[in-house]
Amino acid sequence: MTRPVSRLSLRTEIQQGVVTVHLGGNLEYGVTETLVSSVTEHLDLARGGGHAVRQLRIDMTGLTYIDSMGLAALLMVRRRTDARGVDLRLDHRPRCLDRLLELTGTLDHLTAPRPRSAAPDRVAGESAGE
Repeated sequence: MTRPVSRLSLRTEIQQGVVTVHLGGNLEYGVTETLVSSVTEHLDLARGGGHAVRQLRIDMTGLTYIDSMGLAALLMVRRRTDARGVDLRLDHRPRCLDRLLELTGTLDHLTAPRPRSAAPDRVAGESAGE
């Protein structure tokens, strides 16, 4: 069976410290960097502009398929949000995503809130004196 060319759509909103990424289509090999780089860019732009981002929400209403590379991208997004002290929420998760998270043992890691007592790590490229 031949899979059609991968299609991924992203639309981003920023309101009052919350970045929302509306995700649609297939999050799979060949397009995952689009999600990771978009999230990183928006977090960095908000931070560079002096805006405090406290939460990143990924609205997965339109997600139709995810593979292991898509999961890797979500894990990288979690790493980037944790490093910046930003809460991550995966909204409207489709059953295909929940099954993948359950099978890989990553459901709690990706859906549990970041512990409030945990201080954010430094973002790559920052030194302790900055």
